[in-house]
Amino acid sequence: MSGTPGRTARRAAKLLALTLASVLGAGCAARSAVAPPLDGASTSADRDPTPPPGEAPPEPPRRAPELGAEPEAAPDAGAEAAPERAAQPGADAALDAVRERIVAAARALLGRRFRGDCSAFVLRAYRAAGVGVRLGPGVSRSESLYRASRPVEAPRPGTLVFFHDSYDRDRDRRLDDRFTHVALVERVEGTTVFLLHRARTGVERARMDLSRPDDPASNDLLRARRRRDPRGTRYLTGELFTAFGELLQGDVTQMLQAGRVAETGARHPAAR
Repeated sequence: MSGTPGRTARRAAKLLALTLASVLGAGCAARSAVAPPLDGASTSADRDPTPPPGEAPPEPPRRAPELGAEPEAAPDAGAEAAPERAAQPGADAALDAVRERIVAAARALLGRRFRGDCSAFVLRAYRAAGVGVRLGPGVSRSESLYRASRPVEAPRPGTLVFFHDSYDRDRDRRLDDRFTHVALVERVEGTTVFLLHRARTGVERARMDLSRPDDPASNDLLRARRRRDPRGTRYLTGELFTAFGELLQGDVTQMLQAGRVAETGARHPAAR
């Protein structure tokens, strides 16, 4: 054998080291192919935007709201629009002032004889308050006032009050006379309505309680009693009441023209 023993030992140790390095390298490569990624590391599956079958796509990241910015409210499909504002208090106060002038003008005639019928008395009170009423056709002027007004259920001072069969207009001894009388509301106290109207002897005040229309203690006489009155004739204000009518509203009605006082003095084609 050639060479010394020391040189031969060194060659054997070097060959063993190369063999071990080769075996260890192959084992590390095999382990790296099957080992899971470390925490926080991404893989090709994580980067693939296509989700597996049956799964929903991931939500996009939400943007954080800016400081001081309020979140946007979702629209409410069932929300209703805010109601319109009611009439301005100033307009209501102006109408109340007109009502007071109408009632004051009518009250000033209490106990006095009035040359004219019931509808002329009403028009006189409105004219004194600076309001003229333009009337259309009707069987009577009281009916024309009814057609010019707006029906209401809750009377107020200055509201018109209409009655049927307050007298036998056509003298046929039947209860078939419509819109034979009109009065003005002076005030309302509970269920009692105080009226101002032109009666036979002059301008008078009358009471009416529609909760007890046939009670003579709560309703005054409106129709004069006559011997030839047909059976079933009614006489009290509550019994003969027909309707309330309003000429003053949020805005003046088409039939009510302020400042056109001259038209109220015209002779009606069908006088009461």
